[in-house]
Amino acid sequence: MSSTGTDRTRPIQRSKDGCLTCRKRRKKCDEEWPVCSRCDRTRSGCVWPPACLALGIDSVDNRHRLEAEINDLSFMSTHHLDTHSTLHPASTSFPPFYTTPDPRMTRSLDARMREYAYDLGPRIVCPPVGCLNCDELDPESIAPAFRQSMTAITRTIHMDPVFSTICYFYSTFLTRIFYNYAVPSDTIISWITRKFNASNSAKYGMLCMAGMFLSDYEQSMLARSWRDGVQKVYSLAIEHLSQDLQDARLSPWEKLTGLIPIIEYESKYHSGQFSKYFGRVTKALPLVKAIIGGDTIDLLNLGGEDMFDVNMWAWCDIMDSMATSTPTRLKYESDLERAVQSGTAYQYKGVEWMYGVPNVLAVLLARTSALRHAQLPEQEKVLKGIELELMIRNWHLRPLETKDSRLRVARVGAQEMWRHTAILYVHQAIFKSSCDHPTVKDSVKNIIKLASTLEPGGNPDSFLFLPYFISAFYAVSPKDRYMMRSRLIHCGNAVCLRNLARSLDELWNESDSTGRLTDWAEKKPSRIAF
Repeated sequence: MSSTGTDRTRPIQRSKDGCLTCRKRRKKCDEEWPVCSRCDRTRSGCVWPPACLALGIDSVDNRHRLEAEINDLSFMSTHHLDTHSTLHPASTSFPPFYTTPDPRMTRSLDARMREYAYDLGPRIVCPPVGCLNCDELDPESIAPAFRQSMTAITRTIHMDPVFSTICYFYSTFLTRIFYNYAVPSDTIISWITRKFNASNSAKYGMLCMAGMFLSDYEQSMLARSWRDGVQKVYSLAIEHLSQDLQDARLSPWEKLTGLIPIIEYESKYHSGQFSKYFGRVTKALPLVKAIIGGDTIDLLNLGGEDMFDVNMWAWCDIMDSMATSTPTRLKYESDLERAVQSGTAYQYKGVEWMYGVPNVLAVLLARTSALRHAQLPEQEKVLKGIELELMIRNWHLRPLETKDSRLRVARVGAQEMWRHTAILYVHQAIFKSSCDHPTVKDSVKNIIKLASTLEPGGNPDSFLFLPYFISAFYAVSPKDRYMMRSRLIHCGNAVCLRNLARSLDELWNESDSTGRLTDWAEKKPSRIAF
């Protein structure tokens, strides 16, 4: 028999040098890096021991080499987009998020990996190891059709090899990227494709987001080295962003598409460097004004593929105002009376389909921020604050359409949580209420009850970090504080959630020691970012 035939029939042996996934399950491994045959067959995460990552961008040569490796990239992950087709091109280069495994596992390395898995491993694993048909991850059954659409476009259109990484990112984390992820696939894919090809900064910014999700949510010992690699890609994105913003040939929309993924990356990955994030949002302001043609945004009518990035910026603007106690950068005005009429709702307008907050409540949150900074007598502010609270309480919310009954119930609960969050914000920004105010206590209690009905870390829970933070801020009893802090952390694995949890601990300690409620926006510069 030929040597080729012998290799093909070589029995798979248990080995100390196999992938960690097979070793953990005491399965046979053929030791074929980067994906062994068993992990490929079961679509499990094929995890290998980490090695030193020897990439740098200090010199021009190294920077160009990094760009070349990224441009040769085929996949950030070794998973397929669907079981019948792959998007692997001929190139075998891997991104800087990958490292070549060590030839042998040492006892000390094994101990460090166990320590990582126990203390630092992701709380939420997406997709779960060994999960082949997880309905809880995709109750709308949209992901298979989305993957097929992604596969079709990469076959029919000549795309940059890095685009397959972006395809994997969106198809894997679709339910964590969009609140109402049951958007027509062609709409989302068209937007992704246009965005990716708009500018170099958009390409590298999207790759940063993809790498961040991979390092945060895939159960891999390579998370730390992946994160280091993402930081290098981020440096390239910033370099290209400076060039793209000065390029007169690019339209305001093309420039904004380069800024938004970098803003998103900085908001989720920041480690206290808030000035960089806030400055980037402000830098996008003239671009947004040029796109919408003024300084006023109507969230209820802001729809269409060209406005997706504007919607993202608008929600950043509103949350920044809430976090820093500063005015919004633009005005938010909408005809709320018209929104009551039947036939005026459009599920892909505004911010709700992206982030879960009802568009009407987003407008009222912006109005609350505007009232806080209005040059009015205090008594008049209070009267207008009462009107805002009544509007929030009496507004009839309409949940987004869904064919899954469990998700429909969960979204109704999420909308009610946003209602109580808006009420708490009125009391924080306008009334300056304390924790023992009856309305505040009632809203906190309702958010806690509603949170107990949602699956931690899933959709819609992963979009509710702001309601969890504000309710925890006003919570008094150790039990309620611990419960809401826990819900906040378990929304996801992003660094920003841990920063918010640490800020809660500081605010509670200050409030308990001084005997008065410490406002999260009292310190300048801001200690938090939403």
